[in-house]
Amino acid sequence: MSNYEKLRNFSDDDIPRNVSIKTLFKQKTDFNADSVEWCPHENYRNIFVCGNYHLTEGSEECGNEKRTGRILLFSVNQEELTLEKSIKTAAVLDQKWCHHKVNEAIILGVVNSNSELEIYKLTSRNNSVDLEKVNSFLFSHEDEEELLILSLDWSNTKYNSHEPEIVCSDSIGRVHILKLSGDELVLKSSVVKFHEFETWIAGFYYWDSNIFFSGGDDCILYKYDQRVGSEPVSRNRSHEAGVTSLHSNCSKEYILATGSYDENVRIWDIRNFNSPLSNVKTPGPLWRVKWDPFSQNHLLVASMLGGVHIISGVDLLKPNIIDSYYEHENIAYGVDWSFMSKEELAVYSGEGNVMIASCSFYDSLLCVSKLQCDNI
Repeated sequence: MSNYEKLRNFSDDDIPRNVSIKTLFKQKTDFNADSVEWCPHENYRNIFVCGNYHLTEGSEECGNEKRTGRILLFSVNQEELTLEKSIKTAAVLDQKWCHHKVNEAIILGVVNSNSELEIYKLTSRNNSVDLEKVNSFLFSHEDEEELLILSLDWSNTKYNSHEPEIVCSDSIGRVHILKLSGDELVLKSSVVKFHEFETWIAGFYYWDSNIFFSGGDDCILYKYDQRVGSEPVSRNRSHEAGVTSLHSNCSKEYILATGSYDENVRIWDIRNFNSPLSNVKTPGPLWRVKWDPFSQNHLLVASMLGGVHIISGVDLLKPNIIDSYYEHENIAYGVDWSFMSKEELAVYSGEGNVMIASCSFYDSLLCVSKLQCDNI
């Protein structure tokens, strides 16, 4: 019996039967795998990064060194999955590619357990790719406790900006806005501690980056508007457990998806935070929800012990799970859509017009898969 079927509150009748996701490549990672992100830029859409996290057992005197990690840079072609580079760092909590070049460079943001935001530049030479660290920002805190930077998002996912902003969340309930000016990271503002516990996720509203959101372990989803100060302009208490993920829709104005430990994906019209437009129950707590990069009609979700799933969002009022993937044995944390077109994917084995990557924690497993997704 799969992890999916073992989970309570999910009957046999709820299990999707159209399971067509086919694995192309599998690889064990150095440490526990918790994030995966495909490069969105032309000529590099077969490139992705996988973030690793390792908790070293031993004395508490080790400080931040007790959490270590790796950034793994991979490439895929029709024959193999290749590890291009392994970068030793603090434990990786989240990664995001900037969707537009900055000063002609393809850049990646990474946040980690060492209170840090790092910026890397993708380089290419002699048919190989590499990541070069170009800057970092160390967040300050007064407490002696460890400060983890838990998530980040770029402001220019929909509209280009030569000085994009980055929103970051941390483990003591704060949210920070930084600006990348040239190669310099400048702290623009830090939102005081509105969340009682960890701020698991923060993200921009891509149609207007003055607006951003944060979700915390206190079950609250906040909406902010930089034009009116640092206080939240809306507070939502609909989630029954911690808010772990959110993603603005680049094609459908006002639409936001959120994920929670309460096992529900909710779809919102941000103009009305009283109740979601719709929600769909998943077979496990949510860690990541991501709209597809083509039509934004589907969500790819990581349901931790409940597997990886595709949710149809064509009809926002009646979303449902249409496909599922159960290769991960333990806590699926990282998922992402490849930006490769169906023509680019035609050379890969198996049927399908979309490629995804997923990774899981304690079994340190990375998978690259192909599937057929209609209306995309």
